[in-house]
Amino acid sequence: MTESLKKHIQELCETFGISLDAASTIAEKRPIDYGYCVPGCEVCQGVGLIASDDGGWAACPNNPRRFYNSGVSESDAQLWQVLPQKTKAVERIMDALKTVLQARKGFVYIHGTPGIGKTVCARAYTVEAIQAGMRALYTRQSELINHLRASYDTERGQEEYQTRLRHYKDMDWLTIDELGRDRMNDFARESLAEIIDARYTSALSRNKVTILVSNFAPEEIFPAYIVDRVRDKKNTVLALQGRSLRL
Repeated sequence: MTESLKKHIQELCETFGISLDAASTIAEKRPIDYGYCVPGCEVCQGVGLIASDDGGWAACPNNPRRFYNSGVSESDAQLWQVLPQKTKAVERIMDALKTVLQARKGFVYIHGTPGIGKTVCARAYTVEAIQAGMRALYTRQSELINHLRASYDTERGQEEYQTRLRHYKDMDWLTIDELGRDRMNDFARESLAEIIDARYTSALSRNKVTILVSNFAPEEIFPAYIVDRVRDKKNTVLALQGRSLRL
């Protein structure tokens, strides 16, 4: 075990209140297994977390809980392989998502014909982001809005709403699918605009990735100032057409 790994384990113990009997408990001859990962994990020593590039913590790649509340599962990573063919549209989507994953920041808006592989690719790359140690989430517009609206069923509704809003703003990788599929009332419009506005800024200055997926162009969904952010030349907007692969 390297000195660096020992230091990370000690920091994790302090963070999560896990006690070490003595320094000898991290000796090479007696590996630690805290039980938060697969038994005998040599990557995280059972803690379930590893140090991330930005100085924080990420889920260990062996941690079976790493997909918890992410909206995806490990099997989604291979979904694109079951498509009947790898079309130009699929290739363009995958190239765009691969680029922002490698950069660990960026903003991609994908829209076009239903059934051409937008969702399949978006889910697969959300898994790839998790595998790369990013805090990633795939959600649909309806799920996101319902989650935010349910804040007001709690005792401190406005406070809970802001907490849930920050959750979406702060994700390392956020995929929002089916934009514009449901009716955009004032609450949905304002909530989505606040999240997208915050993540637009994050994509420029911090390690944040935002993937927006829709059958509609941004002009058909958002107010002008959000369209202006989505259409920023630093972002990637893919307008795709093609025959549905579901047929």
